[in-house]
Amino acid sequence: MSHKKNKIHNKHDNKVIISQDSIGKLDFCEQVDSNEQLDSNEQINIDKDNKIENGKSEDKEYLDRSDEDIKLDRIHDDEICKEMESDKTHDEICNEVESDKTNDDETCEEKIPDIDSDDNKAKDNIHKKKNTKFKVYRALRILFTIAFFVFAFLFINEVFIQPYKMRKYINKAKELYHTDHELILENEQDDNNVDDEDTDSENKIEDELDIPELDISPTPTPDPNRDAQGRLKKFQKLIEMNEDVKGWITIDNINGKNDTKIDYVVVQSDASDPEFYLHRSWMTKEYLKAGSLFLDYTSSVENNSQNLIIHGHNMTSSDDMFHYLLKYNEMKFLKEHPIISFDTIYEEALWKVFAIVITPGNNDRKDYFQYLRSDFKDGKDFLDFVYQLRIRSIYNIDDVDINENDQILTLSTCSYELSNYRTLVIARKVREGEDLSVDGDTIKKNKKVLYPASFYKHYGGSAPELPTFDEALENDLIPWYKPIDED
Repeated sequence: MSHKKNKIHNKHDNKVIISQDSIGKLDFCEQVDSNEQLDSNEQINIDKDNKIENGKSEDKEYLDRSDEDIKLDRIHDDEICKEMESDKTHDEICNEVESDKTNDDETCEEKIPDIDSDDNKAKDNIHKKKNTKFKVYRALRILFTIAFFVFAFLFINEVFIQPYKMRKYINKAKELYHTDHELILENEQDDNNVDDEDTDSENKIEDELDIPELDISPTPTPDPNRDAQGRLKKFQKLIEMNEDVKGWITIDNINGKNDTKIDYVVVQSDASDPEFYLHRSWMTKEYLKAGSLFLDYTSSVENNSQNLIIHGHNMTSSDDMFHYLLKYNEMKFLKEHPIISFDTIYEEALWKVFAIVITPGNNDRKDYFQYLRSDFKDGKDFLDFVYQLRIRSIYNIDDVDINENDQILTLSTCSYELSNYRTLVIARKVREGEDLSVDGDTIKKNKKVLYPASFYKHYGGSAPELPTFDEALENDLIPWYKPIDED
């Protein structure tokens, strides 16, 4: 174009700076807006007149331009006006933004105390949470420390202290029992020697004086082996230690060697607390995991019950107490240990094993066999009970016969066929003058063992059909029964 308009747009911080020539155009733009209703030719003439009147037409070329050039210049001016209006609007917006920013800053300054307060509360909450966590961790650490020491003590007690105490009490009992027994045997030997010498002297004097024999009944003398209450003196020191002592049990092999560890004192508590010695020492009556061998409260050595029942733990960890009773499940062990020695405080006796039974210890499964019977109504009731033991025995030991007058011994300990199961070893007292031997060749495996219902449920199988005691007796199916009149 012939005439150049100078327009400079300088932008700094979002503001528009307009040149001096452009500022003059603002008035011009306002005039254009007021004359929007004029046509284009009229508007061109008006522009020329305005140029002349305002002294702005020094440039002859500008005045001589064609109407087309003026029209184009006008269009260009319109665009400049619009851009300038846009820049003005932009300035207003920037001013509003700056104003809003100022207001926001003031609002933020007003809110600073609230924010600080919230921050303090947040910090307090975090501090409280940290304190709570610290207290929890400290409590857990204390609990774990206590648990560790408790566990360590229990472990030491279980592995070292309890076995030590058990051995100490067992050895003390053996010391008191066997030492006393040996002294009594020595005294008996001395007394027998003195009696023999006195008898020889008396006979010699009678022969020299030729004194006629007189029929005088001998004066009964007290048994030197018993105390005033009729108790065997070999138990004297044990009884002095504990009045609950009732006997001593030993199981040796056929060679007389004690290879079972079963060589213990037997005690009995009051009927009001029948399992008092289950976890107590026979000597101190203090807690002892292995407990002591104890007589069932229904049995009585004073009344000489027909069935004496002794209970004892199965100490698998140390093979002590009644652990070796489980070995009777093996025929070899049975043949090597057919005799049990159990002396009560009133009587010495040996016992022949005739049944090995596996049975529940209670009636929780509704299949309990009541083996804890010490006394019976009559001979038939006793024989029926023995028959029930025999048909439940895993071995047939018919060489050991039984009659109505016999006395039996039942040893009971825990076993693990099922929970709360028991292994019973039952023996019959050796009769006076009876041979102590048991023919091992006659011992046979029982092919029709009557197990509890829970045993079949767990291991399979079913109970055999067996006759009652009366049916078996009538049909001569009881080879172990020997009537009294046949003795």
